[in-house]
Amino acid sequence: VELERPDLEEKARALTAAAINYQIQLVELEDELLERLANAPDDILSDVPLIEGLEATKKTASEINEAVESGKITQREVEEAREAYRPQAAEGAMLYFLLTKLCVIDHMYQYSLDSFLTFFEKSVHKAPARDDLHERVTSLRDSLRMCIFTWVSRGLFERHKLIFLAQLTFNLMKRGTIGNDDWNEMQFQFLIRAPMKASDPNPLPWLPQNAWASTAALAELEDFGKFTSDLVEAAPRFREWFNAIAPEDEKLPLDWAGLDRHPFQKMLVVRCLRPDRMASALTNFIRNTLPDGRSYIECDSTLNSLEILDSCLADSTPTTPIYFFLSPGANVVADLDKKAAENGFQKGVSYHNVSMGQGQDVIAMSCLETAHRNGHWVILNNVHLMPKWLVELEKKLDEYAAEGSHEKFRVFLTSDPSNTIPIGILNRCIKLTNEPPAGLKANLKRAWCFFPKDYIEEADSKTKSILFGLCHFHSVIMERKQFGPMGYNMKYPFSIGDLRDSATCLQNYMDNSTGGKIPWQDLKYIFGEIMYGGHIVNDFDRLVANEYLNFYMKDELLDETEMYPFAEDEKGVSFMSPTPTSFDKYIDHIDKNMAGDTPIAFGLHPNAEIDFRTQQSNSLFKTLIALAPQEVSSEEGAATPEQVAKATASEILDKFGDKHFDVEELVRSLEEGPGPYQNVFIQEMEVMNVLLSEIKRSIKELELGFLGELTMSESMEALMIALYMDQVPDAWAKKAWPSMLPLSGWIKNFSDRLFQIEEWLLNPEEIPKVTWISGLVNPTSFLTAICQVTAQKNQWELD
Repeated sequence: VELERPDLEEKARALTAAAINYQIQLVELEDELLERLANAPDDILSDVPLIEGLEATKKTASEINEAVESGKITQREVEEAREAYRPQAAEGAMLYFLLTKLCVIDHMYQYSLDSFLTFFEKSVHKAPARDDLHERVTSLRDSLRMCIFTWVSRGLFERHKLIFLAQLTFNLMKRGTIGNDDWNEMQFQFLIRAPMKASDPNPLPWLPQNAWASTAALAELEDFGKFTSDLVEAAPRFREWFNAIAPEDEKLPLDWAGLDRHPFQKMLVVRCLRPDRMASALTNFIRNTLPDGRSYIECDSTLNSLEILDSCLADSTPTTPIYFFLSPGANVVADLDKKAAENGFQKGVSYHNVSMGQGQDVIAMSCLETAHRNGHWVILNNVHLMPKWLVELEKKLDEYAAEGSHEKFRVFLTSDPSNTIPIGILNRCIKLTNEPPAGLKANLKRAWCFFPKDYIEEADSKTKSILFGLCHFHSVIMERKQFGPMGYNMKYPFSIGDLRDSATCLQNYMDNSTGGKIPWQDLKYIFGEIMYGGHIVNDFDRLVANEYLNFYMKDELLDETEMYPFAEDEKGVSFMSPTPTSFDKYIDHIDKNMAGDTPIAFGLHPNAEIDFRTQQSNSLFKTLIALAPQEVSSEEGAATPEQVAKATASEILDKFGDKHFDVEELVRSLEEGPGPYQNVFIQEMEVMNVLLSEIKRSIKELELGFLGELTMSESMEALMIALYMDQVPDAWAKKAWPSMLPLSGWIKNFSDRLFQIEEWLLNPEEIPKVTWISGLVNPTSFLTAICQVTAQKNQWELD
C-alpha cells in the first residue's frame, strides 16, 4: 500500500499518531483532575477554580471523544481502501514461504526477506497501470508472480524448475486463485503419493503389476469407483491408449473421455497407468492452468547467457552480489569480461578477477577493499575451495553494507554447489545457473538465440540454413545424454562453446567459398571429429555423432528437409527445417512446428524414454512430498501426515503382528538334523524374526506416542514421516535386504518372502521343487548349499 497509495499509508499513520496523542491527553487530564480533587478543601463547592477546571476538563474530554470517533470512521475508510490490496500481500507471503522451503531440495537455494522485498518492489513498478482498482490488483499479482519466478528460476538447476513451478501452481489452486474445479486435497495427496493397494490378481497381461495396484487405490477415491471395472471391460481400448506415444494428450476410452474437461483428475489416471509421462502431463497442465502459463514454462528460453546476465546486473546493487553456480562447459567469466568492457571497467585496474585457493584470501580482501572505495568490480572464482574464509567474507560484506559502498561497486562469486557455503552469503545473492535447458525444443531455441540477432540477419541464406542444422545437431547431441546407456556409452561435457566454435569455422568456410559448392565433407569432419568429436572417446559414440551429421549436413538442408530420422515410421511425428528467413521467424517455426519431446527426434524407439522418464517422475513427486506442508489440513476428508502414518502402521501390524518363526522347535523336529538347504532357510527365518521384531516394536512405540503415553522421539518422528511418504524406514532397511521399492511395494515383497518360508515349513524335510532365489536375504548361501549337496552326492571337491 505504501508503494501504491502513499497518501493512504500516510493517512493511516497520522490517524494512529493522533489516536495515541488523544489517549495521552485524556490520561493527563485525569491525572490533573485527581490531583485537584485530592488537594481540594472540605467544601468543594467553595473552590471556584476547581469547579471551572472540572468544566474545562469535561469539555476537553468531550472534544477528544468526538475526535476519536471521527478518527475511527476515517480509519475504517482507510482500512477498507487498504483491504483491496490484501490479495497481493497474501500472495506475496505465500511466495516467500515457498522460497524458504527450497533449501530442502538443495542447500544452495537460500533466500532472505530483504532480497524478496527488493523484487517485490520491482514487480510493483513493472506492473501495467490500470484505472480500475480490482484490475490493478490483478495486474500487481501477475507481475509479482512472474517477477519472483524469473528471479528464482534463474538460480535453479534444470531438474528443479518444474518442481518449483508445480509448487507455485498447486498453492495457487489450493488458495482458489486459479483453476475452475474445487480443490480436492485427497486427490492431490493421491497425485503426489501414488499409493498402491493389494487387490485381486491383475487380469490384464499387458498392464504392469504396479499400475494395477495403483488403479485399485484410485478406485477408492470419489468419482473413480468404476475405473478398475471399466479398465477390465474395455481392455483393448485402454491398451491402445496405454501404448500411445503421448497418452496424456489422447482421450481416455468410454465416459472417462470427459476427464479432458478436468485435467487435474486426468493426471491421476496418467499417474497410475503411465507414470513415465507425468513430467510432460504436469508441464501441459501448468501451461493451461496458470495464467499465461507458457511464459513460465518457457521463461528466458529466447535469451542467451549475456542477455540474462545483463538483466541480473540491472537488479544487482553494491550490497547484492551475483552468484554463479558452475556447470560443465559453462564459461561465466567470458560473459562477465564482455559486460565489464561494455561498462568501461578495465581488467586488472577497475575489474579484478581472483581465483580462490591457498594464499588468495589476502589478495581477495585487498581487491574488495579497493573496489568498495573506488566502485570497481570483483569476481571471486571457486569460492567453495575456501569455506572457512567465506565466514570472514560474509562479515566483510556486512561491514560494507553498514558503511555504504561506492554505487558502482559489484561483487561476483562462482562456485560448485556445496553445503559449506554460508547461508548469509547465499541468501543475499542473485543466483544464476548456466545449464542447458531441459527438452529438445528448449535446447534448440537456446542454441539459436545464443547468436546475436544482427549476426543472423546479416548472414546469407546458405549460412542461415547450415547454422540452423548445426543448432539442431547441437541440441540433439546435448539431449541424447538423458537416455543414459542408450544415449552414449560414456558421459561427455558438450557445451554451448562447441556450438560457438563450430559456427566460427562455418563462417570462415562460407567466407572463403565465394558462392561455390558447400564443402560438406570438410564441415562434417570439423564438427564431428574435432569440435564435438574432440570430447568423444568411444568409437560407437563417435559413429553416432557422425551419422547425425551425415543426416543433417546435406544439400537438402538449404531448402526444406526432415530433421527427425525415421520420422516416416511414425504417424504425425515430424519436424522440417524452414526455408531461410529472419531470426524471429526461425523461433516462430520452432514454437509452432516442434511438438513435445519424443525419442523419434533422436532416431530412437518411442520406448527408449520410459526408464529415465519414470525415474524423473518418481524424483519429482518424491521432492513434492518432502516440500508438502506437514501441518493439519483444515479440509474435511483430507488425511494429515499423522493420520496417514497411523493408518499405515495399523495395516502393517495387522498383517505381520502374529508372524514369528520358532527356529528351535523346527530344528528339534528334523530327525536327521538340518542339512545345507535347511540351514539356508533357518538363517532366513532368523533374519526375518529380527526384522519382524523391529517392525512390531517400532510401530507399537509409535502408537503409544500417538496416544500421548510416550514422548515423540526423533526415531518415532522419522518412522512417522517415512510411513507418510511411503518410504521404507531406515531402522527397518538396516535389518532387511537391499531394496529400492517404495514402502507399499516393499511390504508386498516382504509378504511374498514370508510366504515362501511358510510354504517350506509345511514339509521342512523336503526341498521345494522351485525356490525363488531373489526372495532370499542371502541368495548366495542357497547357491553354496547346491554346491555342497552336489559335491557330497558325487564325491567331488567343494571348489
